[in-house]
Amino acid sequence: MVAITYSLTPVDYDEIEKERRGGIARRIVRIIFGALAGFVGVYMICQVIVFPWKNHPLGSLLFLAMGLFCLWGGLEMPGLYPLLVCLSDPFAPRELRIDDKSITWRCGSRLQQSRWRPGRGFMENEKFFFLRALRDEGTWAIPKSQVTREQELNLREIVRRASAET
Repeated sequence: MVAITYSLTPVDYDEIEKERRGGIARRIVRIIFGALAGFVGVYMICQVIVFPWKNHPLGSLLFLAMGLFCLWGGLEMPGLYPLLVCLSDPFAPRELRIDDKSITWRCGSRLQQSRWRPGRGFMENEKFFFLRALRDEGTWAIPKSQVTREQELNLREIVRRASAET
């Protein structure tokens, strides 16, 4: 079992965001679908303005709300970051306990356990270890700068044992 305590810095968080956004192909797809969602939103809003439903004002209001939501989605939902920080602080200290079959994590007073397969749910790059639980119950990005050499070796041993078993 490996126990790792870490917290993300703003620099780490920015690096994770760059990793999440992906390469050029993913960015092109995001731009295309963002533009499409924006155009659908503008079209819906124009429909409500040009052809208001006088007999169904609630329908017009619903159509307008859907258009605004599509437009907001097409712009990649600006202003969502402060809401997400209020719901879950990305810079809060976290504690992970990792063994062959599960990950137990604590963030503040919240404690949860998730099943995982080390052979499938482990990735790394030059700056982070990425752990993903089964059925997408959780994903953790652990900065390598906050992991000791002993913790790193123990984590790699768990992954190596799981790969050898399959």
